[in-house]
Amino acid sequence: MEMMTLKLRGTSPENADTYRSYYLVTDGGHMAGLGRASVVPMSKNAPMPEQDFVEVNRGGEELALKTLVDTLLGLPDNQGLIAELNNRPS
Repeated sequence: MEMMTLKLRGTSPENADTYRSYYLVTDGGHMAGLGRASVVPMSKNAPMPEQDFVEVNRGGEELALKTLVDTLLGLPDNQGLIAELNNRPS
């Protein structure tokens, strides 16, 4: 199990400074290859995907985390923001 923070910074289309923070938790499961990553928004009004978790059958925690981060970065309101992934949650 790992806990991380994903911070997004940039400028919105309206030229406003934008900051978002997400708390990410991964779990490798009990079987080889399985992985799950969950997200909790830490910033008010941070956009979220329909599901707050991703599960993979292969690739473990690393693939689950990558898939979840890619999903968050792909949300319309997060596109174009600069991402920082930190394994020391703050």
